[in-house]
Amino acid sequence: MTDAAGAETALSTTATEETQFDSTTIYKCQDDKYAVVYQVATPGQNRSVTLVESSPADQIQPRLIEFEYEKPGDNITIKRPRLYDLVAKKQIDIGNDFILDTNAMIEDAQWGFRNQTYRYMIAERGYKSLRMVELDTNGNTRVLVEEHIEKGIDFLHKIRWDYMNETDQMWWLSDRNGWNSLYLVNTTRNEGRIAPRQDSIRQVTKDGFDVADVIYVDEKAQVLYFQAYGMVDEQSPYHVHLARINYDGTGFKVLTADGDGVHHNTVHDDGTIEDMWSRVDLPMQGILRDLEGNRIAPLTVDTQLWDNVTLAERFSTPGRDGKIEIYGIIVRPRTFDPSKRYRVLEHVYASPQYADTPKELDNETQKYLASRFQKVADDNDVVVVQADGMGSAWRGRAFRDVAWKNLQDAGFPDRIAWIKAAAKSRPWMDLTGGVGIFGASAGGQNAMSALIWHSDFYTAAIADAGCHDNRIDKLWWNELNMGSPVDDALYDSASNVVHADKLNGTLLLLVGELDQNVDPSSTLQVVNALNKAGKDFDFMIVPGAGHGVAFKEEYPQVQNKIRRFWKNWRDGRGLG
Repeated sequence: MTDAAGAETALSTTATEETQFDSTTIYKCQDDKYAVVYQVATPGQNRSVTLVESSPADQIQPRLIEFEYEKPGDNITIKRPRLYDLVAKKQIDIGNDFILDTNAMIEDAQWGFRNQTYRYMIAERGYKSLRMVELDTNGNTRVLVEEHIEKGIDFLHKIRWDYMNETDQMWWLSDRNGWNSLYLVNTTRNEGRIAPRQDSIRQVTKDGFDVADVIYVDEKAQVLYFQAYGMVDEQSPYHVHLARINYDGTGFKVLTADGDGVHHNTVHDDGTIEDMWSRVDLPMQGILRDLEGNRIAPLTVDTQLWDNVTLAERFSTPGRDGKIEIYGIIVRPRTFDPSKRYRVLEHVYASPQYADTPKELDNETQKYLASRFQKVADDNDVVVVQADGMGSAWRGRAFRDVAWKNLQDAGFPDRIAWIKAAAKSRPWMDLTGGVGIFGASAGGQNAMSALIWHSDFYTAAIADAGCHDNRIDKLWWNELNMGSPVDDALYDSASNVVHADKLNGTLLLLVGELDQNVDPSSTLQVVNALNKAGKDFDFMIVPGAGHGVAFKEEYPQVQNKIRRFWKNWRDGRGLG
């Protein structure tokens, strides 16, 4: 460390070439008396991916671009926390840090509670186990919260927490019981327990809906304000509403139930709530409410749709089991004529961590609708649809877990049933000649797999930046969804590369040569497999482009290629 006079003091001499300290992970408490720094304990293989930038703007010769990129099954670097007293200028030994060689993630979770404790998160490979560990300034540790879920913990979207200093407690979100629920955690180091049942951790909200986040805490009144999916039975389960509940689980009330849509809320210290909501078939609405949910006054909101967006149609129908309702949207071209028949294109992104179908009309969603739905419908004179099948998020764990170690399912049985039911009551939807499908990233994997596993229904696909073999893609996403250690037989079952010989239909593959999200080799390996299988297909690689090229205006030749592809498909002429 360096003091105010510029004098340097070595706090540790344990670093070697292989066990260096990570200068990006220095976490000081607010009064600067203590710091935690992470040090490499077990070096990993440090896999890197090398890309070739074929056409740099500033030189004639190609340029190599290399970056770190961990993949499923890799030996990864393990780091451990080191604690330092910055006043005494010494290292403090830490007891059991609970870190194992099987950890996949170690993440800062902040200093808290009057700078006396530091917290960090650790997860094991496959993300079946997750812990929040507390470290005090004497080097003592304990596990504050521990999760064990056999089919993976969605730590990026479902796990949330924050500290409540008034009571030395913490709220915590977890779907350990099948629904993403709100828990209260006792964080004191004595024998104190949470009233009234004297627990150290207690579920506050009931099962039956998924809590998305806590947006406001009234620590004096001990009330939590949170947003959740599926709290209003008469509405779509994907509509997010605001509710409140007391720390002890009493006083639960949905505050926005009279607004049928997806809500965005701000709770103010003056006791008012800004409430704005919309649906894909309802422009933005706004109201100011009190803390009981009562309407006070209208809010001025922008109800204007973008020029290249129209109101979509919502539709739901039972999926594969004839019982569970599947929800989706239908977007028609702006020149729609109900007396005509329109071919159908499906947009797909069946990631288990999302429910990707647009649900609202905020600016971000309107941008998404404009580029991936309305433009495609208008350019190709087709109907564009999307639905969330089983294996996607925010309908409880049982709904989501269909995808676990089963990514090739991708909700296809539900979405096919949904499209057939929609067309049955809409004579202008033409399914003769099959349905086209398109998607990017995980959606690119889904789109190609439609022609492998469901070519009796889908006859053409555009796969952009597809993750065609999950062993080629990033570690965290694929080990979470396909498991760890890597089971090659299991990963084979979801691989478009392995099953390329089963392709039946018209396929266009797209990839940017500088994609640092999904390794471009994923697409090139599927190209190689299709060539070996003697399959006819179309392929376009875009120099200088990154992840996803199908929906970006800066690549007009890609847009032209896509339009020709869909026109030839509609006209029955094959490849474009």
